[in-house]
Amino acid sequence: MILMLDQEIKYFNEHLDAWLKEFPGKIALVKGQELIGTYDTEAEALTEGARRYKLESFLVRRIERNRPEIQIPALTLGILNADFAHRV
Repeated sequence: MILMLDQEIKYFNEHLDAWLKEFPGKIALVKGQELIGTYDTEAEALTEGARRYKLESFLVRRIERNRPEIQIPALTLGILNADFAHRV
């Protein structure tokens, strides 16, 4: 089963060593197989991701070697959706 963000996570992990040298501690915004940009804060990266991609998925992750893996199954599986056009 292919999960949301699999492509972005794989791309991030493949480039982590190079990015650690160039952007240590920055926040990466990744869409597909492209580094969109690096930011000083998660808020800046999330704001840019939302501006560009609206409700599409994108990855925001700190460029660091040792980071805790956080799993939010509802987001990963696409169960949780922020589609404001369909209010309950």
